[in-house]
Amino acid sequence: MLRSFWSEVTKYFDSREVKEILSLVAFFLGATPFDTPAVYSLLSYTELVHDGYHNVKGGMYKIVEGLLKEMEKQGINITYHTSIQSFESNNKTITAFVDQNGKKWEADLFIVNADAAAFRNKIMKKKAFSTEKLDKQKWTLAPFTMYLGIDKKLPELEHHSYFLGDNFEEYANKIFKNSISLKKPYYYVTNVSKYNPECAPDGKEAVFVLCPVPDLRYKPNWDDAEELAQNIITDLGERIGVDLSDHIESKTILPPPYWEETFGLHRGSGLGLAHDLNQIGAFRPSNRDEDFKNVFYVGSSTVPGTGLPMAVISSKLVVDRIEKSYGSLHKKRVAV
Repeated sequence: MLRSFWSEVTKYFDSREVKEILSLVAFFLGATPFDTPAVYSLLSYTELVHDGYHNVKGGMYKIVEGLLKEMEKQGINITYHTSIQSFESNNKTITAFVDQNGKKWEADLFIVNADAAAFRNKIMKKKAFSTEKLDKQKWTLAPFTMYLGIDKKLPELEHHSYFLGDNFEEYANKIFKNSISLKKPYYYVTNVSKYNPECAPDGKEAVFVLCPVPDLRYKPNWDDAEELAQNIITDLGERIGVDLSDHIESKTILPPPYWEETFGLHRGSGLGLAHDLNQIGAFRPSNRDEDFKNVFYVGSSTVPGTGLPMAVISSKLVVDRIEKSYGSLHKKRVAV
């Protein structure tokens, strides 16, 4: 807990490239390898020793489609294009959440899968989660994402690729607070259709790009989103030896303001609260509301933490907690 992630990998490897690749996970925990506790090297260890990353046949959205089919079997109704704006309560119980059209959604129990910290701020209006207080906490980097439709196959591009520079420590220590140029950004690329041909038309590719960038506290203006996108496209093309600009059929750019507005993420932080030592375990926002006994939270900014597997685990923890408090949910009305 007292050593850094970087010092831990340095004990076992001399290669700069190996150390950088193994420690990249620290960025997605919301810090750098130079200030992330060494215990998180267990994540890299698990990936290498066990099964690595699974490729979902047909793309990641197949997981969503599979979950929807299971929900349909259970008779669960889903309402789309609805934004919760406020709530109504009686004593220590929420009686209804109210959407943007004034409709009241009543239930016995409520599970919130919006960002657990941001929801407590924007909807629940809790002083302990005010914007000022949240701004002082550590958050994961914001995502700058891009979807590219390419009019040819790209055998030069692997399924998963990281593209880094030669100033890793400087970049890592300055990117969070936007004190380094993004003309040569570090980024991750997935050639989605390489092993999932149904994700693109015949003879073409679907490419996803993720560039971790400062959140909106440190870079509130994203008028230069197109410029950053072009920097990445140019750099990627040079690295794989293909002039990508001549082969782009479609391009969708999603900068941090999009993530904040669309998903209610605080300052556009992609994975919620970081895993700083005072933001892990019991120090993270609880998965049960502090004031209303029938409101629970799932997702990255509650326990156990960030990332898809952790967020899924959080939902299991909430179900366990609800069943312990209320017993069978068979006759309960639950709103998520």
